[in-house]
Amino acid sequence: MFIRKGKIEEREYQKNIFETAKDSNTLVVLPTGLGKTVISVLVVDYRLSKYKGSKTLFLAPTKPLVNQHYKTFSGLMDVSLGMTSGETKKGDRQNVYESSQLTFSTPQTVENDIERGIINFSDFSLLIVDEAHHTVGNYAYVKIAKEYMLKSAHPLILGLTASPASEQEKISLICRNLGISNVEIRGEDDPDVAPYVKTKTVEEIRLKLPNEILEIISYLKIFIQEQVAALQNVGLLKDASPNRINRRTILMLQKSLQARMFSGKRNFYTIRGIIITSKLLKLYHALNLISTQSVGAFNRFLEKMIKEGTSKTDKELVKTVEIKWMYEKSKKLLDEGLEHPKLEEINKIFSGGFSTDQKAIVFTQYRDTVDVIYDSVSRVKGIRPVKFIGQGKGGLSQKEQVNIIKDFEAGVYNVLVSTSVSEEGMSIKGVDLAVFYETIPSGIRSIQRRGRVGRFNAGKIFILITEGTNDEGYYWVSKRKESKMKKLIKNIKENPKTLKNDGTLNPFV
Repeated sequence: MFIRKGKIEEREYQKNIFETAKDSNTLVVLPTGLGKTVISVLVVDYRLSKYKGSKTLFLAPTKPLVNQHYKTFSGLMDVSLGMTSGETKKGDRQNVYESSQLTFSTPQTVENDIERGIINFSDFSLLIVDEAHHTVGNYAYVKIAKEYMLKSAHPLILGLTASPASEQEKISLICRNLGISNVEIRGEDDPDVAPYVKTKTVEEIRLKLPNEILEIISYLKIFIQEQVAALQNVGLLKDASPNRINRRTILMLQKSLQARMFSGKRNFYTIRGIIITSKLLKLYHALNLISTQSVGAFNRFLEKMIKEGTSKTDKELVKTVEIKWMYEKSKKLLDEGLEHPKLEEINKIFSGGFSTDQKAIVFTQYRDTVDVIYDSVSRVKGIRPVKFIGQGKGGLSQKEQVNIIKDFEAGVYNVLVSTSVSEEGMSIKGVDLAVFYETIPSGIRSIQRRGRVGRFNAGKIFILITEGTNDEGYYWVSKRKESKMKKLIKNIKENPKTLKNDGTLNPFV
């Protein structure tokens, strides 16, 4: 009724999933690029047709993703569309909710509007939750789903994700929080899906660090062990072997010490322990920067600590000969033109078989590394890079993010150097190649990164792994989690009743 003629190609598996999802709360688990949006369009059309005058709310985690869905639906359906965000005035948001048949928004905006009483769910007949794996803990999706199911006259929830979780308990929790009564799962190897899957080749590139960087790393590790000894000297972790103490151990200890201090136990050992654990966490971060990121990012981190650090932790660290030596040594390496081998490897990738009319994304964890990569690839002939980072302090506004994606798709830029903001859900047209600058210990995020490539054509992925660093450990962690997730999804497909609810309000009360 509302779908524009000839605008969507219905595939058999999409129609089958739609038949399940149109009248019962459903979680759809479908690989990236295989048409979760088309299923959403079919369900929206059905619900708006069945319940005359009703409305749909479509939630997505980020403003760029909300904007993307808005644009997609505006080209597929003849309905009145609206979009809300924290930047929209309160009165205008209320008007959008009341006048639009289909509203797109971030969950944080809707959660705030529930508290302000400016959204009324009574005449909404469909709630779509994109990237539904976020529906846990205190995330806004949980509260919105509960409020919606309680207030809607004709409630229906459609959850969408490519990567639910690697633990049965978490998937069960997602289903409980959304009141899911049916789970529809398809994998790339399912017979009805396989013909639509685009080929993706993955190449793992292992790199060795030069001796000059290894010297800094060795020096830094000795400094870390000295701080661990200082921690044990004040009576903390004194029974643990220093070799078995790592960043995770220190993080857990710090949280325990902070809880002790907040409860009123402010003694010398607690306060001193918090200072030393803070120093250790900074040193572990510095170790990760020099070993997996870049000499430039490492040097900037130390420079900021030396020139701008005001905390007790910073003041104690910058007085040490170790920090001064590492800062001067890394500065000297940069002056000599010596950098992390990953940067040279990326430049090789882009100066080799990469055509300048293709598009690529380089994923990295840190904003400082985005700057370093951008500067490096800018020197490669034919490469037109652009930085793509989140909002936060010194980041891009939502409008700037949207415009960068638009220009990237149009070919103004051909390499997007990005933090995690582009990992999730973004359908960026024509991405032929991706580089994972570092590995990440998350099966979900690895899947999300790969999903940005080869959505419409075959794609290639390069994973850079520095030998003897966190890169190797994180690589195997993510592989194990992905494997576990695939087995879990297979088990759910074979035994779907393990996740089903009864479709009533029982999950919420």
